[in-house]
Amino acid sequence: MIIEKDYYAIFPQLTNLIELYRTIDDATFQVKTLLSINCPAGCGTCCCTASSNIEASIIEMLPLCIYCFKKNIYHEIRLRIAENFCPFYRPTPLPDGGCCNAYQYRPLVCRLFGFSFMKNKFGTFIPIACPTLRNEYEKKSEIISTNATILPLITAFSFQSLTIDYSLGNDRYPINVAFAKAMDYVLLKIDAYRTSQRLADRTVA
Repeated sequence: MIIEKDYYAIFPQLTNLIELYRTIDDATFQVKTLLSINCPAGCGTCCCTASSNIEASIIEMLPLCIYCFKKNIYHEIRLRIAENFCPFYRPTPLPDGGCCNAYQYRPLVCRLFGFSFMKNKFGTFIPIACPTLRNEYEKKSEIISTNATILPLITAFSFQSLTIDYSLGNDRYPINVAFAKAMDYVLLKIDAYRTSQRLADRTVA
């Protein structure tokens, strides 16, 4: 994930958010390695789920929206989000074998899905995953119970994102709605920053 340092001045949440994403990526990689589980090559089943079935917060969308701003594709994406499917999903696998054309900038919910867990009322670790991966996890139940203390919990990481910016992390929306709200926030903050910079330049001149 590449985000120029100027954006960190506009969005101070980025420092902690990107560090959180690195931690998540390390944790989910550990799950893949420990259990020898990974998504099937070219599979995009989770991505082609109706966006109204997936919830996200505004805070977790910031890197993705900044990416769209830098690439000047946010108008195009805004038009596509009404389709009720992720606008970054591509049904034909990309050269890296995946189906997401903004994979490095994907939000927290996408980073955790498939390789994180929740605990039920009996204390059993339940994988947050598609049916294909759940079948694989069932075969590794003994390894899961033995290594339960190191498995990533989706609730813990969601709470960490909330502590980065409560106002942007407290409410959850259908993922395309969260993207639209986050994009509006990013455009507003960038415009305000550029306006303040212009005023500062005039003052110096």
